[in-house]
Amino acid sequence: MQPILVSPQEIRGIVTMHEAVEAVRLGFREWGENPQLNAPRRRIHIPTGVRVSVHQGGVPAAQATGLMTHCEWVKPMASEQVYPRLNHPVIVLYDAAEGELKGIIVGEITCSELPDNVAVTGLRTAATSAVGTDLLARPDASTLGIFGAAGQAKNHLLALMQVRKLKTVKVYSRNPENRKQFCDEMGPITNLNIVPVATPAEAVRGVDIVLTATNSSVPVFDGNLLEPGQHVTTIVGSNVGLVKGGFTAAKRREIDDATLSRSDVHGIVSIQQAVQDEQADIFDPVNRGVIKWEQLIEIGAILAGNSEGRTRMDQITFYKNNAGQGVADVALGAKVLENIKAKKAGLVLNY
Repeated sequence: MQPILVSPQEIRGIVTMHEAVEAVRLGFREWGENPQLNAPRRRIHIPTGVRVSVHQGGVPAAQATGLMTHCEWVKPMASEQVYPRLNHPVIVLYDAAEGELKGIIVGEITCSELPDNVAVTGLRTAATSAVGTDLLARPDASTLGIFGAAGQAKNHLLALMQVRKLKTVKVYSRNPENRKQFCDEMGPITNLNIVPVATPAEAVRGVDIVLTATNSSVPVFDGNLLEPGQHVTTIVGSNVGLVKGGFTAAKRREIDDATLSRSDVHGIVSIQQAVQDEQADIFDPVNRGVIKWEQLIEIGAILAGNSEGRTRMDQITFYKNNAGQGVADVALGAKVLENIKAKKAGLVLNY
């Protein structure tokens, strides 16, 4: 086997959003069937604000195992977290049967629908959100309220379109220009009715799915606004390393306690990750008695048929996409490598 080195330019638009969602779904299903296939994401921070993350996983059905690592310069603010510099992530893939190096993929993978939309692990994050939303939102969900108007929000809209027949989308961002620009750009791409709204309450009112895809460090809407039958997906992860390192004073969260307490079903990517990272959206509310650990259901367990998600149309369901997992990155990387080989692209490494 001759491994392939793939450059950042070659992976722009290399997969469709549908391919990304289905690859990630495969990774989580396999993990749900075999808990040994994935390890929690680990991070280190240095005093400059630079952090490095490592995501390890194996997906036998994709004939791959390995890791993804990425590095950002992080600047925590009072109400949000910004990234002055984003650097190329790297996926290292090995053959799942004999352990030979299959490929090294350098750069941020983007989908063919938005090839120039670069966000921190944006494609994998959106695909992971779509898989969980598919398992928990009502099957007839057709209206979406989005918090956020940047790269993550754009990817997430496309990803959710792969799992539900959306018709109407409402977008809220603190900056009116940003939400208008989102509508102007994404309307023609999606052929959906996308409208900007001026308040968080408007984004939540009357929609089937509420999506928070922001860089906020504080809750973005009041959970008391939620209506029966709605589903909530949220993506902000942990910054516990920044807090313990003295870089910032408070842990980040994107949703409030009312959202948790009013939800009937609580989906999550990884309970172990929430515990390891002491995540403010999950770990702290559990410690305060808002919810219990046993209420959390991992999406891999649902995919493997070991747990149920939504059981009634009137339930409020909640899904915490609480950190990228190696099984998702490896599965997506394997699909990228497959498409690269089909295009006869990449640099063959001879050694």
